[in-house]
Amino acid sequence: MAEWYVIQVRGGREDVVAAAVRQLGRAGTIEECFSPKWRTQRKVRGAWEDVERLLLPGYVIAATDFPLELDAVLRRVSEFTRILRNETGFIPLDRDEVGWIGRHALGPDRVIPLSRAVKEGDEVVVVEGPLKDRWFQVKRIDRRRSTAYVEIDFLGRKKEVPVGLMVVARQSG
Repeated sequence: MAEWYVIQVRGGREDVVAAAVRQLGRAGTIEECFSPKWRTQRKVRGAWEDVERLLLPGYVIAATDFPLELDAVLRRVSEFTRILRNETGFIPLDRDEVGWIGRHALGPDRVIPLSRAVKEGDEVVVVEGPLKDRWFQVKRIDRRRSTAYVEIDFLGRKKEVPVGLMVVARQSG
């Protein structure tokens, strides 16, 4: 399995950069390039609509065994890009970070699906989606925005990221 490298980009340009990297990379050198997203719902004119949001704004992830080739591709991209590195070279994401994103951000577009929960008294029980049967450090829930904020490790630091969580009151009867 290829290493995952993080590319810093200008906010709002994540999808453009990911598409450019996929297009400019030689076949077989860049396995995947994406900006992970999460799905939620919002009410528009009285009806619920699915909406996708960036999980890590300002970052794109590229899976490759050839970081120098990736760096060369990024020099040909007309947008601001920078692979994260330290004094010894490019820094891939560690296995836990790759595992978390890989388990939850599904499909070719790497989108974390919406979870659904019911409120039972003071407790919120997740009944469907990626948050079901998972233990996360949930920092807070914003029911109005159908969002839960969970704590993950990213680039060696704790980061609070949003994921979709629709909470409904349990129907009695």
